Amino acid sequence: MSNLTALLLIDNLTSSRFALAQFYAALTLPAFLVGVFAGSIVDLSNRKTLMLVTDAVLAILFVLYAAVSGSYLGLLAIAFLSSSVAQFFTPAEAATIPLIVKDKLLPQANALFLFTSFGAVVAGYALAGPLIDAFGGLYAKGDQAVFITAGILTAIGFFLRLSLKTIELPRQKWGKEEIVDRTINMTKEVLSVAKEDVKIYMPIILLTLVQFYIGLLAILFIDFVKVYLFLPSTSTSWVLVLPLMAGLTIGTYLLKLTHKKWRRGNVIYHGTVLFGLIIFILGVSAQLVHPQPILRIITMFVSMSVGISAVLISVHARTVLQEHTPERMLGRVFALVTVAASATIPIPILLLALLTEKLAAGFIFIGFGVISLILAISMRPILVKRIY
Repeated sequence: MSNLTALLLIDNLTSSRFALAQFYAALTLPAFLVGVFAGSIVDLSNRKTLMLVTDAVLAILFVLYAAVSGSYLGLLAIAFLSSSVAQFFTPAEAATIPLIVKDKLLPQANALFLFTSFGAVVAGYALAGPLIDAFGGLYAKGDQAVFITAGILTAIGFFLRLSLKTIELPRQKWGKEEIVDRTINMTKEVLSVAKEDVKIYMPIILLTLVQFYIGLLAILFIDFVKVYLFLPSTSTSWVLVLPLMAGLTIGTYLLKLTHKKWRRGNVIYHGTVLFGLIIFILGVSAQLVHPQPILRIITMFVSMSVGISAVLISVHARTVLQEHTPERMLGRVFALVTVAASATIPIPILLLALLTEKLAAGFIFIGFGVISLILAISMRPILVKRIY
C-alpha cells in the first residue's frame, strides 16, 4: 500500500517516469550497501528478536510517510530508510522456513509463503486506490489514510510474530573486532559457495530477474494505465492488481499439478517463456487494439499471466536454493539474493526510464518481451538438464 501510494504521489508531483525509477532505486540500493553483511548478522542472531525489532521500526516509518507526502525528497528518504531496515527482516524470514518445515514439505511451504507474501502485496495495491479515493484523494487525507493503515497492519504483524518459536545459533561472545572479522569471513564464504554451485547461483539469478521484472512493470504500468487505457492512475488497483492476485492463485494450483510430473527446471523454464510471451503480446496489443474496453481485458489477462509465471519461477527457485544451501549460511544466501537484485536492478531501470521517458510504454513492452524470451531460451540448457 505504501509503495503504490508513494509512486502515485511522485507521479502527481513530477509526471516523470525517471522520478518513479528513482523511487524504485531508493528501495533497492540499501540492499547493495548493507545486504550481504545483514545476512551474516541474521546467521549470528536470534531471528525472532531481529524480526520483531524490524517490524516495530517499519511500522513507525510507514506512519512517517504521511508527514512527508508532499515532498518528493521526503518520500525518497523514507523509502530508503524502510528498505534499509527490511534488509535484516527479509533474509531472516526466508532463512527461518527450512528450519521449521520438513524437507519434503518445502515446495508447499514456499508456495504458501509466496502466495501470502505476494498476495499481501497485491491486496495492498488493490486496496490503496479505493482507500485513497474514500478519504478524499491524493493530497487530501487519502494518502495519509493509507500510510497510517500500513503502520497499523505492520504493528499487528509484530504481535502475531510473538508466537514464532525462537531460532538462533548457540550463544557465543565476541568482541567488536571479532564480530567484524567474522562477518567479513562469513561473507567471503557464502560468495565462494554460491559461485561454484549451479543450484545456488542459478536460483539467485532467477529470483533477481523476477525482482527486475516486477520493478520495471511497476513503473511502466502506471503510465500504461493513463496513456493506453484512459483511466486514472488509482485504477491500477483493479485493472492490474486484482487479476495479478487471480494469477497467483492459479499459479499456486498449477504447482500441485506440475510438482510430480515435471522437474523444477522445466517448470521454471516454461514460466520464463510465458512471461516473455505475454509481455510481448501486451506491447503488440497496445499498438493494434484501439477500443479501450478490449485492451483493458487484454491487460487484465496479461496481469493474471504475470502472476502465474511469477509463482512458477519464484517458488521453485526458492525451493532449489533452500534444498542446496547449508543451514549455517541460509541467512547469508538469501541476503545475497537481495544484494544481487540491488546491484543489478537500479542502474538499468534508471537508465531505461531516462532513455524511454518519451517513448510509448507499448513499444517498451514489445522490446521487454523479446529480451525476456531470449533470456529464457538461453537459460534452457541449465534449467532443463541441471535443475531438478
